[in-house]
Amino acid sequence: MNALRRSLLAWHARAGRSDLPWRRKRSAYRTLVSEFMAQQTQIERVVPKFETFMRRFPTIRALAAARSGDVLREWKGLGYNARAIRLHAAAVAVVERHGGRVPRDAAALRALPGVGAYTAAAVRAFAYNLDDLPIDVNIGRVLHRLGENARRALGASGYEVASALMDLGAGLCSRREPHCEECPLRSGCERRPLPRLVPKRKGVRFESTTRHARGRIVDRLRDLPPGRRISLLDLHRDVRSALAERGVDELRDLVAGLERDGLVVVQDDAVSLP
Repeated sequence: MNALRRSLLAWHARAGRSDLPWRRKRSAYRTLVSEFMAQQTQIERVVPKFETFMRRFPTIRALAAARSGDVLREWKGLGYNARAIRLHAAAVAVVERHGGRVPRDAAALRALPGVGAYTAAAVRAFAYNLDDLPIDVNIGRVLHRLGENARRALGASGYEVASALMDLGAGLCSRREPHCEECPLRSGCERRPLPRLVPKRKGVRFESTTRHARGRIVDRLRDLPPGRRISLLDLHRDVRSALAERGVDELRDLVAGLERDGLVVVQDDAVSLP
């Protein structure tokens, strides 16, 4: 093992996020769930939801056998509800195609609903300790600053290296204030400057967006007992104040979009979770 890799792993043994629940108890299923949850969501919000989700659906077969509406109920608080539907569909596919075992092969993983290149690499590295590096924004930033020579010097990936690089990017190697003096890779790092960020345009308030409106509709349906439906008129009455005063016709269009995405079911002008 070369010095750079040894330094990285020694740092991670001391300072890594070993308390994350999907690291304390590792499995391909738990990795898959954590990766779906962590997409565009802060880890601090994911941890408590992950633990309650695991209690409700402790195995991939339990998740596959559940109603998608029940999965959506457990997803409350994470946002981006379509991820819950895709995770459920992935679980069903694993049971039907792979006998309930999350595959190791990259192509088989990427064939699952909602699984792209990053998630497939994450399962391979974190669950199966294979030489595959899931490059998210944190790992990508570390690798960019290191440069090609240092990246090659780190050698093969797998669970330990991928976890260490991810934690390094989330902690010491931040975008705005990197703590280079504390970094275990400082001796080999080229400290290449990061590309400049394009300033975000000022847009509409989040409360006025379609995403916000869709989320409030799903939240109202979560409050219904399983199997219960609500009329479009009653739904409009209940969520109108949260939807920037959108009319019934606009609500109907929003519900139609949610239905296309598998997030709601519409029958006889009444709506429910699937």
